[in-house]
Amino acid sequence: MNNIKRRIEIVWIAFLTLLFTLSLTGCGNISDGEYTASVSLMGGSGKAYIESPCKVTVKNKRAEADIVWSSPNYDYMIVGDETYYPVNSEGNSEFIIPIELDKDMAVQADTTAMSQPHLIDYQLRFTLITADGNDKENSAEQEADETASIEDDDQKYDVQANPEIEGLSYVSTDENEYAECFAIHRYNDGYAVIAVDDGRNYLVVPEGKSAPEGDDFIILQKPLDKIYCAASGVMCQFDTLGETGKVILSGIEKDKWYVDSARKAMEEGTMEYGGKYSAPDYEKIIMKEVDLAIENTMILHTPKVIDKLGELSIPVFIDRCSYERDPLGRLEWIRIYGLLTDKEAEAKSSFESQTELVKKLDDIDASEKTVVVFSIKSNHMVSTKKRSDYFSKMIEIAGGQYLGPDMEDDEKATSQVTISMESFYRYASEADIIIYNSTIEEAPESLESLMSTDTTFSDFKAFKSGEVYYTDKALYQFANETGTIIDNLGDIISGEKEDTEFFHKLR
Repeated sequence: MNNIKRRIEIVWIAFLTLLFTLSLTGCGNISDGEYTASVSLMGGSGKAYIESPCKVTVKNKRAEADIVWSSPNYDYMIVGDETYYPVNSEGNSEFIIPIELDKDMAVQADTTAMSQPHLIDYQLRFTLITADGNDKENSAEQEADETASIEDDDQKYDVQANPEIEGLSYVSTDENEYAECFAIHRYNDGYAVIAVDDGRNYLVVPEGKSAPEGDDFIILQKPLDKIYCAASGVMCQFDTLGETGKVILSGIEKDKWYVDSARKAMEEGTMEYGGKYSAPDYEKIIMKEVDLAIENTMILHTPKVIDKLGELSIPVFIDRCSYERDPLGRLEWIRIYGLLTDKEAEAKSSFESQTELVKKLDDIDASEKTVVVFSIKSNHMVSTKKRSDYFSKMIEIAGGQYLGPDMEDDEKATSQVTISMESFYRYASEADIIIYNSTIEEAPESLESLMSTDTTFSDFKAFKSGEVYYTDKALYQFANETGTIIDNLGDIISGEKEDTEFFHKLR
């Protein structure tokens, strides 16, 4: 009898273990690979947080997250019945733990920050970020923070080294004013190389000319007038140049476009939905005879797509403007699209007019007013920007002083984080201006609505003085108007305007 009882116990334990393992997977039909997920943390005193987004690795349908706490004082975690220890010896405590996606996970973490170690109960929730750089559940801000997409590698290549091309003579290299992640090298007969700091070199071949032999380059053969654009942040460049008509397939659907020419083209049928970046409509791509696919760095999550497009002889250009350290460096990527569309003069003119708006801000005295950018997530956590984010840098260019969460600001780390309301209050309550980021979460309708999300907002200095603003939803799709966006920020920081094209006062 005891043996039978013992066997039943073994089978039952094995069954529970299997259920636990399956519950941790939470991966459904997600392919093996590396992903990015937003992380929310509940429990404890509310002072601790986990850096968000974080890296998630899926292997054999099992998901693991690489998480970094807000302090170095966590010496172990308990997930399920297993104990996990930090994978680092310096800096804030870092763990690799099994997770379940889109579900609330009960975990425990032991902290040594108090007089005695304490094992604290927390609740974690991991949500994959989609092709647009958004939470899978919320699908909101698209490409506004692509550095949250994937850390592809630490190695950056020298874009200033002009490649040798057999049969072609090097002429010159264009001088960039702000951009560091690309260079354009000129050769005889109108040939050009776009060198990008990820090591990819794109050889732009003039119409009617042939490409030199060799496999050192990704060949972009002109004319490029049947484009599949899966990077929504790039469409504005084609719009500025009057070349939206060259994009015949879109990576996002009509109702997600804020660029008027793109929405109109989809309404008229001259541009169609070609499937999202990770699941292109290959049949439509072949039928439409696409000659170029433009992607953002999220495509690095799905290298099989790049390989498949290669099999179809369709070159893939990966836009890395989000990796520029200077916001005006992002803007300068319009030079690339001017080259691809034979609209270089228009690209130069647009770039110069936008940078001129920023140069005028040098004469504005904003007295370094302090500014905070944030949004409230559905779980009552606060999504905000680190000081290394491009939005934060635009605020500083506009004359403000950005206030970010109290953490080490690593340029290589993700720039958008999720923290508790208590942590947010500690540094943001005395800010002169607070800006609600409606590209991530729907902006409240009024100051009263904002206060209804958390009554502590009534204690904020900016709330009392009425210096609360919200961004236009379309903000993230207009990298071509970076100068205008910075100029708008200068207007609200200096107090010259209360409503601008991209920022509006909350009343």
